[in-house]
Amino acid sequence: MLKTLRGKRRRRIAARAAGIAILAGTLGSCSLDVFDPDIIRPEDVSDPASLPIAIAGVVGDFQLSYDEYTRYTGMFTDEFILAGTFPTRVQVDERKILSDNSTLNGVYELLHVSRFSADNLVQAAQGLVGDPDADQDLVERGIAFGQFYGGYIRLLFGEMYCQSILGGGDETNPNYESAPRTPDERVQDALSFLQAAEASAAAIGNADMRLAAVVGQARAHMWLENYGQAVSLLSQVPTDFEFVSEYSSNDPSQYNDVYMFTYADGGQVIRWTVGDGTQPERNFERFPFYDEFVDAGLLDPDPPPSFQAFNGNIRVHLQMIYPYAIAPGQPAIPPSASGQAAAMFMATGHEARIMEAEAQYRAGDVAGAEAKINALLTTGDNPHGAIFAPVDLTGDFASDIALIGYAYEVGAWLTGHRLGFLRRVFRNDGVDLYPSVQPGRDYSFPVVKQELDNNPDINQACPSGEAGSWPA
Repeated sequence: MLKTLRGKRRRRIAARAAGIAILAGTLGSCSLDVFDPDIIRPEDVSDPASLPIAIAGVVGDFQLSYDEYTRYTGMFTDEFILAGTFPTRVQVDERKILSDNSTLNGVYELLHVSRFSADNLVQAAQGLVGDPDADQDLVERGIAFGQFYGGYIRLLFGEMYCQSILGGGDETNPNYESAPRTPDERVQDALSFLQAAEASAAAIGNADMRLAAVVGQARAHMWLENYGQAVSLLSQVPTDFEFVSEYSSNDPSQYNDVYMFTYADGGQVIRWTVGDGTQPERNFERFPFYDEFVDAGLLDPDPPPSFQAFNGNIRVHLQMIYPYAIAPGQPAIPPSASGQAAAMFMATGHEARIMEAEAQYRAGDVAGAEAKINALLTTGDNPHGAIFAPVDLTGDFASDIALIGYAYEVGAWLTGHRLGFLRRVFRNDGVDLYPSVQPGRDYSFPVVKQELDNNPDINQACPSGEAGSWPA
C-alpha cells in the first residue's frame, strides 16, 4: 500500500540536451521535417554532403513518432482518458480496437517512417566508410544515430503491437522479413541494435547516447525476463542521467503534441486528459496514482475554466509536466513556447534504479527493493524533483508489482513507458494491471488493415483474437 505523504514539487529547470547538439554548427536552423522517406531512397543519402540532413531527419522522424506513441499508448493504459469524440479514439480508450481503425494508420506509419529513416541512414553511412570524400567522423555519427534510433523504435514496436513486420514484400530490401515477428523476437531485435549503438556511441565519444542505449538494453532484458543481465548493465548509469527526445517551438511540425492536445495550443483542442474516476462516458476510469500525482504537483485537478475538453462532458485535469507556465488554480497565460518545445524523457537514471529495484524484489530482497524505491520517491531524487508518497512492499507479488509500476511512473509518466510495463507483467507474470473498467480486453495493438491489404507477407492483424481481446 502507499503510505500517506504530501510534499512540494521542485520544478525541473530544463531537460539535458541529448543528441542533436552535434548538428548545430552544421545545420543552423534547418527544419527537422525535411527528410521524407516516401521520396528519399538509400542512394539519395549516399552523398557525404547529405549526411547532416539525414541525421537530423532521423531525429525529427523519431520525435514525430514518439509523441504519437505516447498519447495513444497512454490512453490505451490508464495515463489518459479521451477528452474528444472520435470513434476511432474511443476504441483505443476502451481497449477494443478494430484493425481497420483509420486513426491508428497514422501512428503505425510514423513508427515505420522513423524505423525506415534510421535504417536508411545506417545503410548509407556504412557505404561511406573509408570514402576519402566523406568526413569519417560524421560517417561514424550517422551509424551511431541510425543504430540507436532504429533500436529504440524496434523496442516500441515490440512493446506496442501483438506482432510486427518490417520491410515485407520486397526481398531486395536489406531489412526484408518474410513473416511477422512476435513481440519477444522484435524486442530481441531491438536489443541487438542497441548493443551495436552502445559500441558506436562509445566510438564517437557520445557518452549520453551510449548510456541511453544501455538503459534501452536493460529495458529489453526486463521484457525478456533476463533480470540479472539488466542489473549487470545498470550500475554504470548515474541516477541523475536524462536522455530526451527534443522538440521545438520553431515550427508546428516540431511541437510536442502531448502538450498541444492536453493544453489546446496552436489551434488544437483538448482531446486528452487525465481520468479521476468521475467520467461516466469514460467508464469512470481513473489514473491509479491520481492522488499521489496531485499531491506531488504534477496534476492540476481544478484548472481555470478556460481549459475545456472538445467533448464538453469530460472534465479536464491537467498534466503539469509539459505545461503552460501556470501554477495550479491560477489563470492561464497565452500559449507557451516552453510547452511547445517541452522535451520528453527516453531514458533516465531513475528508470535504471527502479529496474534494479524490481530485479532485487524478484530475487527475494523485498526490504532492499522498498528502500531503494523510497530513497527516490521521498527525497525528490527523481526526474521531476517532486516529493512522492513512499511504498510499502508486503511480499504479495500482485500488489507489490503495481507499486513498482507506480515507482516507474514517477519518472516515466507520459513518456510511452506504461504499456511496455503493463504488457510484460501480464505476459510474464499473469498479473493484469490494465484499466479493468473498460469494456474491451485488448492487451496490445493490432497490425493495421492498411498493412494487411498491401503486404503479401502478413495476412492477419494478430496471431489470434479479435477486437476486444487482442492478445498480449
